[in-house]
Amino acid sequence: MALPTHIDPRKLALQGNLLEGTVNVADLARLEASVSAICGPLQASIQFSLDESRAKIAEGEAKVPVETVCQRCLDPLVLDLQANFAVQVIWSEDHLNRVAANYEPWLVVDKMANLNELLEDEVLLALPLVNYHPAGECTGDTFIKEVEATGDEVASDNPFNVLLQLKK
Repeated sequence: MALPTHIDPRKLALQGNLLEGTVNVADLARLEASVSAICGPLQASIQFSLDESRAKIAEGEAKVPVETVCQRCLDPLVLDLQANFAVQVIWSEDHLNRVAANYEPWLVVDKMANLNELLEDEVLLALPLVNYHPAGECTGDTFIKEVEATGDEVASDNPFNVLLQLKK
């Protein structure tokens, strides 16, 4: 089921609603520009509620498979991005100091908010700074120095060893 794009987070929090569903890849332009490809729809689950101080909050998770480039071997790499988030709905920047420490502020000036933007922001924050294949699966592993169980570095084929032999 597709998630609605525009929602009233205050009303959903007062009612304690749970939204579960997907966001179409076409609605994730910023994420699409940040990765090589988006491999499937973004799946999300968001619970709206009131906390102890009656603040309107939204907690949930978003998952999306993306393809990016391994920085070691430059081959394609599929990542399953997962973002867990907890936000507090605020009306203006004047309310930033009222946001509890365990929540991030979600500034909703108008009555309606764009849910896709919130989910896309959270997934973009989950992108790793540098992408690598797991150890042993990367074709670029030959350039990594192996460490023995003792912790000593194993001598690798260094192209400058030829120069050392010429020096002798």
